[in-house]
Amino acid sequence: MPTSPKHRARLGDLLVARGAITPEQLDQALGIQQRGQPDRLIGEILADFGFTTKDEILAAMAEGCGVPFVHLVPALVDPGVRGALAEAFIRKNVVLPLFRVREVLTVAMAEPSNLFLVDEIAHAAGLNVQVVAATADNIYQMIEHVFAADPRAPAAEGPAPVLPPAGEMHLPDDYDSVYGNWPPEKVAGLLVREAVRSRAGAIHIEPDEKVLRIRFDIDGVLHVVMRPPMRLAPGLCGAFEDMIGPAGRGGPSQEWRRSARLMVQGRTVQVHLVSLAGAFGLRTVVRLVRDEEAPMPLEKLGCDFEPLAGYRRVLAESRGLVLVAGPSASGVTTTLYGTLGALDPVRLNICTLEACIHFNLPGVNQFSPATCGAPDAGAVFPRLLLQRPDVLMLDDVLAGEVARGATEAAVDGGFVLAQTRGGDAADALARLAAHVPPDRLAAGLRMVLAQRLVRTICPHCRCTYDPPAPVRRRVETTLGAAVEGYAKGRGCPACGRTGYLGRIGLFELVPMAGAVADLLRDGADADRLHEAVRAAGHPSLWVDGMNKVRAGITTVEEVMNVLAGCPCEAPAEAPTPALVTA
Repeated sequence: MPTSPKHRARLGDLLVARGAITPEQLDQALGIQQRGQPDRLIGEILADFGFTTKDEILAAMAEGCGVPFVHLVPALVDPGVRGALAEAFIRKNVVLPLFRVREVLTVAMAEPSNLFLVDEIAHAAGLNVQVVAATADNIYQMIEHVFAADPRAPAAEGPAPVLPPAGEMHLPDDYDSVYGNWPPEKVAGLLVREAVRSRAGAIHIEPDEKVLRIRFDIDGVLHVVMRPPMRLAPGLCGAFEDMIGPAGRGGPSQEWRRSARLMVQGRTVQVHLVSLAGAFGLRTVVRLVRDEEAPMPLEKLGCDFEPLAGYRRVLAESRGLVLVAGPSASGVTTTLYGTLGALDPVRLNICTLEACIHFNLPGVNQFSPATCGAPDAGAVFPRLLLQRPDVLMLDDVLAGEVARGATEAAVDGGFVLAQTRGGDAADALARLAAHVPPDRLAAGLRMVLAQRLVRTICPHCRCTYDPPAPVRRRVETTLGAAVEGYAKGRGCPACGRTGYLGRIGLFELVPMAGAVADLLRDGADADRLHEAVRAAGHPSLWVDGMNKVRAGITTVEEVMNVLAGCPCEAPAEAPTPALVTA
């Protein structure tokens, strides 16, 4: 029988006793949970608000369950017990058998409180089970180590090299001696596995005159991971196309864009392949969307409490046009998907029209020009309206006839969520007004949510620091105020030596009312709209960014880099919110 550790204390009390959080932080998190987020775990709220780390939470959970918390190293893993559980089971459940003493199997788990999983492990192994707790990343690392070194692994697969974290990746000058005998299909599989392990959002395959450059997009930054010879390019692009194979989806007009769902290291990943012929061959981008990344609940996007509450009020009314604005790769699609996740697909007829379906949403009717066999969104939109949607989401298709039709649908009382390009809310309004009569746009529009993505400081190597004098001067010159308590990441293996781990949103919420609506109706330009938005007291993207700098969530350099070109003012005059979600 498996051991059944019992909880000895509440998680929050354990974290306070360990000094990981303060009693005030626990009270704040409990208040958030009780006021409107009863389904969220207290540990999740504490981590999302940056009060403590996931490692500290897991260590406290282990203490509460009466099991040890360990950092796994290869010496702790006995290769002789690898076969106690099937590889698929190990990868799916993020568990790892460590060693066996008589009839007791010691197993590392990322969720030591999951007694159902403990029972399942005992049944599958036919042994009693002793649990130790370890982080999921640590367990994944050891899983890759165990199976890469397992001599019983199928010879056809071979030992897949384990690449170092993104910041430590080296270019193999001796490509032929390392990978020369590998077929392109095997190299493609290696790249996908390493991209998933490295949290990469995309793989870029870029042919040059003599060398094929392969880069991973990690948290919005490209890292070169391999430079194989150009002779591999055609076979590698073909291998990725074959990987998607019959599961690829696209009409005759969009053969260059294909999608499929794959199982990678026990995780379901949506893969999108986009190719374009260049001077030296086919340039291919393989975008990866993991099931755990989308849709993301609105509370996890990084929006402060007050703007998020205002956004939810508009969603509850379910009428009019709501714009989510930002440039490419600013997280707009994630916000739209998270918004749909906050609605009821059982009661409502929710339909989407997307340039590309990034992720399958249960209960939502999703369409794209490719799935409809149409040349563009304009040909699909009139037919989509005949589906009588209660909620219509438009992702990257809001232009021309679609923009005018969506506005009229909102004026008639429909509820339309739409993505539009724009540096900030005022810029987005001015751009959309170029496609839609301003008076009709003002009549149908309810709100604009502008956003950007910034990298967050790695919690494993976070430290305070005194930035160089030029950075301080630039902050004061650009923003009109100094910032105290600068933080950054020193760089560690967990973040690939970059100092950053993950990303969070910066948001600007502007309701359509008062002077802003009047100016929009009169056809004002972006500068006048921007002045009206600031005069109305709506905090800008800069204000949100500097609040997150003060909270130690991101760095001032990252905010200034991402918001370069956005109109700014002195954000220090705006009140700093008590809590910022992460």
